[in-house]
Amino acid sequence: MYIMADWMTGYALTGACVVWLLVVWISYALFAKSQAKKTHCLASELHALRILWMKRVIRRENRITDSSLLASLERNTSFFANITVLVLAGIVTALGSIGEAGSLLRDLNIHGQAGPHDLEIKLIVLFAIFAYAFFSFTWAMRKYGFCAVLVGAFPLVDEEVNEAVRDSYAVNTARIIDQAGHSYNAGLRAYYFALSFFAWIVSPWLFILSVMAVVAMLYHREFRSKALKTLVQVTRDLADYSVVVDR
Repeated sequence: MYIMADWMTGYALTGACVVWLLVVWISYALFAKSQAKKTHCLASELHALRILWMKRVIRRENRITDSSLLASLERNTSFFANITVLVLAGIVTALGSIGEAGSLLRDLNIHGQAGPHDLEIKLIVLFAIFAYAFFSFTWAMRKYGFCAVLVGAFPLVDEEVNEAVRDSYAVNTARIIDQAGHSYNAGLRAYYFALSFFAWIVSPWLFILSVMAVVAMLYHREFRSKALKTLVQVTRDLADYSVVVDR
């Protein structure tokens, strides 16, 4: 009877950890999206600079450099997508050798296991996290590809196109780049939260704390970092020089 009670308590704690991760992750994503519309953050500043970039590209005759920059962004995303595939393959391999992995944890005197299937549950959750990251990165890659097509279809400098139409074309292209950036960022967040898995192996309570530590780090980087302060100063300087930056 006591064994059954311990088993139920252990797996209930494992389920609570999964719910905790989802609640914190989704809540922070919604919070960051909401705050981006109200205050300075990396997302809002980059959005403004992307619009300015596209407004200048559409008025440039030579767009080779800009095409190279877009290709570089796509390559960075492709790198993470490829790495994620390797990580997923490693997790599948670990699931196939779950017995050996459990023995190794016992040899290391790690007592964070609630039962014989506890490690399987954790690996499945980890697989789901990286699967989400993979889909986020590949979707970002496709969006960057869309942007390349849009830039290639930009009206030529000497074409008789209304300035309002040019600006609209540029702004909408920048929005696609911005959406690609958000998808890329979502994939990176998945990597950050996946690191909490290593704390979960040791203790579910340590896992809960590590998830909060990840949120604190993400918040600092997106809303309080030195990089953000520099970007804010850049957009202010552009405004001082009468360069229009739409938000």
